[in-house]
Amino acid sequence: MGRKWLRVGVMCAVLAACAGDGRAGGADSASANAEQGDSDSIPSLSWRFSAPESWDDRVVIAEDPDGAVRLEQEGIHSARLFNYLPYDTTVVPQTLLGVYAYDSTAWARLEREGGPPQGVLIRRGPGVAYVVGFPQSNPFRPGSRDSVEFDRRGVTMEFVRSAFRVVR
Repeated sequence: MGRKWLRVGVMCAVLAACAGDGRAGGADSASANAEQGDSDSIPSLSWRFSAPESWDDRVVIAEDPDGAVRLEQEGIHSARLFNYLPYDTTVVPQTLLGVYAYDSTAWARLEREGGPPQGVLIRRGPGVAYVVGFPQSNPFRPGSRDSVEFDRRGVTMEFVRSAFRVVR
C-alpha cells in the first residue's frame, strides 16, 4: 500500500476524511482537507504530509492543545499534532510529530534568540516558515507494548523532508 497524503490548512474548522475519526491513515483517509482563510490577509498555509504506512492505525491528527491565544502570541498561524493512541488507555495520546506554520518574521526572531531550538525548519513559503517538532524520547516504559509501537511509528527528519509539501 502506498503512502497517504494529508492536506492541512490554517483556518481549520474541521479536519475531514480521516477515516471518520481523525486518524492519520487508513484506507478512507487520503487527505485531511481544511478550509482556507482570507487569502488577502494570510498567505496560503496549506501543506501536505505523506504519512507512513505505520500510521494507518493508532495515530490521530489533533490541534495543538495549548490553544489559539498562545499560538497567536508566538507568531504561529497553525499547529497540527500527529498523536499516537496508546493501548494503555490510562495514558494520554503522545505526539509523534508536530507541524507548525510560523509567521516568517516570528520564526526569524526565534532563530536569533539562541538556546534550544523551537523545532526544525523544513520549508519556507511566502511569509511562512514550516517547522516540525519531534518527541525528545519515547515516553513509555521500555519494553512495553506502547513503547515498541511508539518506536515503530517514529519518523526521521529525512522522511519528513521527503513527505512534506507546501500546496496552494
